[in-house]
Amino acid sequence: MREFAFTITYERGVDHLMDVFIDHPGLYARTVSCHATTDTMWRLDEATGPREALADYDECLEGIERCSSLRGMGGCEIDWTCETLAERPTSRLVYSRQSEGEGCRSVPYLAATHLGDGVLCRAEQHGHEYRWCILADDDAAVREIYEELEGNLRDGLSLEFERLGEPTEWVGYHADRGGLPDKQCETLELAVEYGYYDDPRCASVQESAEAEGIPTSTLQCPADSGRIVARKSFVSTETGDPVVRARGATADD
Repeated sequence: MREFAFTITYERGVDHLMDVFIDHPGLYARTVSCHATTDTMWRLDEATGPREALADYDECLEGIERCSSLRGMGGCEIDWTCETLAERPTSRLVYSRQSEGEGCRSVPYLAATHLGDGVLCRAEQHGHEYRWCILADDDAAVREIYEELEGNLRDGLSLEFERLGEPTEWVGYHADRGGLPDKQCETLELAVEYGYYDDPRCASVQESAEAEGIPTSTLQCPADSGRIVARKSFVSTETGDPVVRARGATADD
């Protein structure tokens, strides 16, 4: 198998959803699952970020679904619908279904058209960049996908080839939750949001709990467990986990 990686960069003002990522450097999204035929694409995306960024993200999704003049990266008309399956203080899980008209279509459609069955796609959105990776057979003609995209991108979009070679980023793609139950993960997200793990620390456990109107003990245990998760995340970063790496880059912005 070979991995084909490339990035599409968006100028501000050419895509409503990407504008939200541009305006909020702390916002990050990745595909959890992506399936496409030559007619339709279905995908699950996890978006993470501060509450105000996710509020704008939610509002943008609602607006896009009502829009009747959507265009894909290659200029095709889009019929798009979505549903938020899970909502947490600093994350969303979003299902979407998308069909595109005639012309140069988006990456998963091109992969299905040129490479057939058995192709895996994943994507990451952060800042101005929409990064794609395609995992395909060694003899797959991935160059056709790149050339069709390069020749048909809408104005304000640019394409950069990264590499074609051995898969390096599929292992450990999902961030390690450290075995924490969902409720503890939600509480841990609050500690991160209020700056409990910042250096210097922006808020104590007690201050964070008071701001949310919850008992200090409710936040203390997940906060302590978060240190264990942080250690595991450090190991994931050293081995190239793209989720942890992107979030680390976001913290530096």
